[in-house]
Amino acid sequence: MLHKSARVEFHPLGVIGAIVPWNYPFHNIFNPMLAAVFSGNGIVIKVSEHASWSGCFYFRIIQAGLLAAGAPSDLVHVITGFGETGEALVSSVDKVIFVGSTAVGKMVMENASKTLTPVTLELGGKDAFIVCDDVDVPHVAQIAVRGALQSSGQNCAGAERFYVHQDVYDSFKAQVIKIVKSVRVRFSQGPPLEARYDMGAICLQEHADKLQSLVNDALEKGAEIAVRGKLFFGSLGDDVVGQFYPPTVILNVNHSMRLMQEEIFGPIIAIMKFSSDEEAIMLANDTTYGLGCAVFSGSQRRARSIASRIYCGFAVINDFASSYMCQSLPFGGVKNSGFGRFAGVEGLRACCLIKAVVEDRWWPYIKTKIPKPLQYPVAENAFEVQESLVETLYGLSIWDRLRGLVNVIKLLSEPNIPDETRKAQ
Repeated sequence: MLHKSARVEFHPLGVIGAIVPWNYPFHNIFNPMLAAVFSGNGIVIKVSEHASWSGCFYFRIIQAGLLAAGAPSDLVHVITGFGETGEALVSSVDKVIFVGSTAVGKMVMENASKTLTPVTLELGGKDAFIVCDDVDVPHVAQIAVRGALQSSGQNCAGAERFYVHQDVYDSFKAQVIKIVKSVRVRFSQGPPLEARYDMGAICLQEHADKLQSLVNDALEKGAEIAVRGKLFFGSLGDDVVGQFYPPTVILNVNHSMRLMQEEIFGPIIAIMKFSSDEEAIMLANDTTYGLGCAVFSGSQRRARSIASRIYCGFAVINDFASSYMCQSLPFGGVKNSGFGRFAGVEGLRACCLIKAVVEDRWWPYIKTKIPKPLQYPVAENAFEVQESLVETLYGLSIWDRLRGLVNVIKLLSEPNIPDETRKAQ
């Protein structure tokens, strides 16, 4: 339709509600806040009860920024509380962004369905870390350990399943064990920046019990612990021991073990060998999660081919989680890892009402008019006019379209006799 102009408009939704976890308190607050504000919305952020102090601290920074920018002081709110607070928020906003566990995400979605409130869910992960036989093993081993132990493994996009080609399995295993043996898990009194340690504590004390249950299940099914890192508690007492979990390397694992199916969210490196690219792809996809993956190969073409066949929300070639550092890229997953995206253009548009708009291009000189034969009451030749219009617009060949156009002109030139008049005659 040459005489029409079509466009897509993006309007603010109103008030965004975000429910965010404790593991990256700064980023988990600022990410949805920036997306909501820069797309024209207000936002209420419910922080985890395990990160209430830092949430309120960052809120003061946000308030200072709003004041400096001359923006309304109530454009952003940060609230604290437990589950009932989040439940009340879900029923009170125009869009919900939830970052957290799959189980709680399902409850958020159920509550949002009562008011048909749209949701973005960024849930758990079980990311595959694939090592092909043509890699620089010492280089990749360092990245692998970082991918598993960063933030004590409390990372939704952390590496949790390590698939290593059988030809480099032994050398990769040896390198990882060597590195983990050198890792120190330490907590000592005094200024934290003066302490020398490689890994800190588990945030939730009871989570250490879950980690051990996953390990015990694997051991009962034939796995073996290759190495565990050392714990240093300095002058602290035995009561803090439950807050720490040593970095652990586990071998001889398989997919019958909970360790390879459930989200670990801790410093455990489970290594499994594969014999072909096809097997690696099959293993990587054998999960209920689908957040991300990392693929390492001396051939980028080979790595891209493998990554393209893994069903997940993001893939990193010859690196780990660097896509998360590119805030121009959307972030999110599939399956039990959720749906929807934040960050990037897609994240901004997810906070918008997307409206399709069509108008006359040369108004008021050229207006849309219903052809006379099709105006009510329709003419005797209305069906033939409509049929010829369809052929003009969608004919399979240029000759079909020309024939349709000729017929349209011919039919429009005929006297317009309404069908009711014809019946009366």
